[in-house]
Amino acid sequence: MVKYILKIFSGLYGYPTPPLAGSGGSNLSSAFSKKTNPMEVASKVGYEDAANAKTNCDSAGSEDCHSCGSRNPEGATPWVERNYNGRKDAPRPLDSRLRGNDTYGCFSSSATFEAASIRWATRFVLLVLVVAICSCGNKQDAVEKKRPAVAVKVAVVSLSDEEIVKTYTGTLEGEKQAVIYAKIAEAVKAVHVREGQHVKADQVLISLDKSGPSSRYQEALSLYRNAEKNYKKMEYLYGEGAVSESKFDAAKTQYEVTKAGFEAASQLVEVQSPIDGVVTSLKVSKGDFLGPGQELATVATVVRLRVKFGVNAADIGSMTLGTMVTVSSADATRTAKGTVLSVARSADPVTRTFQVEVVLDNSEGMFRPGVFIRINIPLEQLTGVVVVPRQAVIVRSGGEVVFVVSNGVAQEREVTTGADLGGRIVITYGLIAGDTLVTLGQDYLQDGVEVNITDIVEGEQ
Repeated sequence: MVKYILKIFSGLYGYPTPPLAGSGGSNLSSAFSKKTNPMEVASKVGYEDAANAKTNCDSAGSEDCHSCGSRNPEGATPWVERNYNGRKDAPRPLDSRLRGNDTYGCFSSSATFEAASIRWATRFVLLVLVVAICSCGNKQDAVEKKRPAVAVKVAVVSLSDEEIVKTYTGTLEGEKQAVIYAKIAEAVKAVHVREGQHVKADQVLISLDKSGPSSRYQEALSLYRNAEKNYKKMEYLYGEGAVSESKFDAAKTQYEVTKAGFEAASQLVEVQSPIDGVVTSLKVSKGDFLGPGQELATVATVVRLRVKFGVNAADIGSMTLGTMVTVSSADATRTAKGTVLSVARSADPVTRTFQVEVVLDNSEGMFRPGVFIRINIPLEQLTGVVVVPRQAVIVRSGGEVVFVVSNGVAQEREVTTGADLGGRIVITYGLIAGDTLVTLGQDYLQDGVEVNITDIVEGEQ
């Protein structure tokens, strides 16, 4: 291997290759024997400082070196012209070579040959690395040049009129709604209605145990019946003139007091509806033992419904009385029109929002109280704006960009976005009508990459 390395570098640098073992019957030691002309060896191995040769010659003696004291042959150019008295040095020309004998001494060392071989091998390795790197770079460039076109879907940008809509959520209630609570601790004796049933005002919904200790219903009933009986007797006697007017008035008063007490006790155990409407919620069943303040049922009107929700301070200025809104169910399968009925003048101290109330006509019965709904309120009308799919805009550290196609090549453009329209977004800068916008495949693009359009949509975003 070293033989081929030396041959290569003898050609690259113009140096003759020193003989090696096995070439011409000579060996490594014979190439640098003591009887070899020193400068000839120096010229063969490319020794770069002939001054060392003289030092070696002085130490070895002239008899061990051929022609140590001979002069350079005519026309020969020494590698180093040097005054050995130490007065000055003159470096050799880079392209000069020793020829024949010279007066600068001789040297003979296998270490010198090894050093020269190492230098040549190092140069060879560096050369191989440079060639390999260049070759890899060329191959990579070739691969990049042969990169296939990226398949994309595009849409032609157009101008449109849009409405900025703010969406809020809430729970429907009846325009008139009553939540009924237990007033005493008693067991439920009977439930007379079911959810969804229409009821009238003062209709009994739930009956509690009348014989329980908390109701005092039986006591009130007994007092009432006794007072009623006494009152009727006094009324007859007073008509006959058998009793004074004062006794009659006392009997009448007693009757009225006990009657009121009985009616109050009856209302405690006979839970009634305060309004006409529909039972929208029923929270108890027969046998339940209730506590004071426990919720029993809800009754509400369903012809007209209402919803209350909070609006932040930034949007409250757009809320005006009478504004038409769109109300939709959570799955958006049912919609209805509503009107802003009231707007709070001050914010709630807990939520920091302003309460807005919307009412809607539910004469067709599409909605029921208690369901979750969405309220869409228009805030602003936009005319002639560019709107694109939200996924077409790529967010990067330097801003937001999109890709457009021109002459089969992707071009990256910085854009400025505006209002978010729910899955779509307004572009206020960077796109114009007629641009071919990449809507699918943009994540695999770079500026200047060739593209293959697989689908195009005219006039849609």
